[in-house]
Amino acid sequence: MSRVDPPHVLNISDLRRMAERRLPRVVFDYIDGGADAEVTLRDNVKAYEQLTFRPRGAVAIPSVDLKTTVMGVPIELPYILAPVGSSRMFYPNGEALAARAAGKAGTGYILSTLSGTPMEQIRAATSGPAWYQVYLCGGREASINMLNRAKAAGFTALVVTIDTGVPGLRERDLRNGIKELLGRGISGLPYLGQMIARPGWVAGMLADGGLMAFPNVMLPTGPMPYADVGKTLEQSVVCWDDLKWIRELWNGQIVVKGVHTAEDARRVVDEGANALVVSNHGGRQLDGVPGSIRSLPEVVAAVGDRIDV
Repeated sequence: MSRVDPPHVLNISDLRRMAERRLPRVVFDYIDGGADAEVTLRDNVKAYEQLTFRPRGAVAIPSVDLKTTVMGVPIELPYILAPVGSSRMFYPNGEALAARAAGKAGTGYILSTLSGTPMEQIRAATSGPAWYQVYLCGGREASINMLNRAKAAGFTALVVTIDTGVPGLRERDLRNGIKELLGRGISGLPYLGQMIARPGWVAGMLADGGLMAFPNVMLPTGPMPYADVGKTLEQSVVCWDDLKWIRELWNGQIVVKGVHTAEDARRVVDEGANALVVSNHGGRQLDGVPGSIRSLPEVVAAVGDRIDV
């Protein structure tokens, strides 16, 4: 595999190769992989590759304007940065750097509940719109405290993820020993070689505080430990009834993320949300569902202009 240096990065494939060289296998596959046989993961890409344009000719294009609005908020680009949990595991200070880049580009940033950096620091890092993505980790009381913190920090919209009813069975993670590495016994020893083979990553991780907890999910015992995230998510699935108390508590704009059917899209409108995100969680939760872009026409047809999509 040829070396690709940052000045010569031209596309996402170049960035993927850089990440594969820099990260331990367990970390790279955590980002790169999906659930089960990864059918949906592949279809997310395949579906985009099958889309084509119908360009019109004989038209001068002196400049291109990519500006748009989302829920009435102007942004410079027709996309925003989606929530990505555990970004500090991929790169030191990952969430803050991504938020800063989004603000510099004039677009929005969504902070994941599963961030390794306090939400107040991330809000301060970006000059653009900042939204907070929520899982109900730790139960209702912990979630209420988390939402109040997000409101006080200045996050202007809440992104409620509804597609984690089924925990993702990520086969790459199991093969790479992620459970053993997060455990406290000696079972992780056979998997440590992949870490030792990436000394630059190890040094960066240690300089950034080592294995992170989740400081935005405060349990009675303190920040939620990284090793507890899977079990906690299984016990904190967001249901439609939860949207009622979330809406009353937040008293601001709400986005529902993880919609890919007309039925759920209409329910989101009925629940009073301001926008929805057509998403299958990057193919990381439930395998065998269509690529997200394939679901977009059905969702748009169901809601029309009643809600931002």
